[in-house]
Amino acid sequence: MISGIERIWGRLEDWVIGLFSIVALGLVCFEVLARYFVPSILPDWGAELIVYLMVTAILIAGSPLVLNRRHIRADLFVRPLPLKARVVIEFLSLLVGLAYCGLIAKLGWDVVTFAKLLDVRSDSSLQFPQWIFYLALPLAFALMAVRYLVRLFRFVFRFDQSMLADGDFTAS
Repeated sequence: MISGIERIWGRLEDWVIGLFSIVALGLVCFEVLARYFVPSILPDWGAELIVYLMVTAILIAGSPLVLNRRHIRADLFVRPLPLKARVVIEFLSLLVGLAYCGLIAKLGWDVVTFAKLLDVRSDSSLQFPQWIFYLALPLAFALMAVRYLVRLFRFVFRFDQSMLADGDFTAS
């Protein structure tokens, strides 16, 4: 069963992903129209902001993908195996996913602190502090690590054979 916190967390992620994507799409449309009809009003930072918004939205989208088992998997090779082997492989993949996401979150945080220390800024007139953009990496991977931790907890303490099947992993 999904807890209230998970439901709110999921909705918040969906809203952030949607908002960032819509704003980026709006900026793309504005830039296309302005380029053809009024090029003098084009800001030099439009494309930069579009990249920031889309990369952040895509990174945050990894968290619900992990929770719902929709990330890249080797199901084609694992499905034919006996149940015991699939259980072991699923457990190991959860551990590896958790370790990888935790490591990337930690290394991403190192990049953020280094960029902040050096006060790295974008080249456009926006002079956007890059550490804010870089923050998307440790945030997204920390969210994914927590989702792996939730899945691992459920797998170990509330195992159900349906956890090995395709589809949503939100039940149990």
